[in-house]
Amino acid sequence: MIRKSVIILLIFSLLFPCLPRRAGALDASQGEGISLPIIMYHEIKHSKLGKDVVSPWEFESDLKYLKRKDYNTVTMHDLTDWFYNRAPLPPNPIMLTFDDGYLSTYKYALPLLKKYDMKIVLSLIVKNTDDFTRNPDTNIDYSHVTWAQLNEMLDSGLVEVQNHSYNLHVVKNGRYGCVRKKSESLAVYEQILKTDLTKAQSEIFQQTGVLPTTFAYPYGRYSEDTDTILRALGFQATLSCRYGINVLSHEKTPDLYRLKRLCRAHGNGIGALLDEAYKTIKKKPPAEPQVLK
Repeated sequence: MIRKSVIILLIFSLLFPCLPRRAGALDASQGEGISLPIIMYHEIKHSKLGKDVVSPWEFESDLKYLKRKDYNTVTMHDLTDWFYNRAPLPPNPIMLTFDDGYLSTYKYALPLLKKYDMKIVLSLIVKNTDDFTRNPDTNIDYSHVTWAQLNEMLDSGLVEVQNHSYNLHVVKNGRYGCVRKKSESLAVYEQILKTDLTKAQSEIFQQTGVLPTTFAYPYGRYSEDTDTILRALGFQATLSCRYGINVLSHEKTPDLYRLKRLCRAHGNGIGALLDEAYKTIKKKPPAEPQVLK
């Protein structure tokens, strides 16, 4: 395991100081910074709708709204490239994130992403993808994507994979996600976190050729020491469950850790969600472009 950890850290250091610029992007007022809403989804299906589950119709209506309002979907690669390399971003950037890696993302989200030419960031619970690759199941209520399905999504150019832990998205034996136990020493906690995340990184890289640069905290929870360990592992950014819109600039933003997100729940359309969120930063969302007649 130590050898694998060293290999992963070396790959990080070699690949990511010089991320390539994204061709054809427009400048995003780098001097003034950007306002970046990040929408958080989990599942898309026709039943059991709720806080973490929206219908295919609702997701499609979100994409239609974003098209109408002239938003441009960006990935974590786009964001880190803008922040660390000062590469341009498109105007009105927005990020759509899906946590966990449910099969419904492949079945329902991917066709709609192709239809509307929009991108998402998929944060994967890697053990679940390992398990469902070995024992495939098509039950939409609990199944996760296989490696073949994930690679099909990545090949579309519309899906980016990031790290949501190998097997820390659980609550058991006194541990809540990747939170440090009260009685746990820092050394033990650091080893547990490094072992799990290095395994996730290694598996994703071996199966897809992609090495994630972003970690999404399981359940949005973390400890005082979590980020220090993540930085040592080479992660350039983290996704939290804190509510709000991210106001980012090269001059005032220290890093891309603990990025805020907006949870898209059933019955709460993306238009209303964004309108309320923009009030917290005393700004208005982008106006709908006028069509010349």
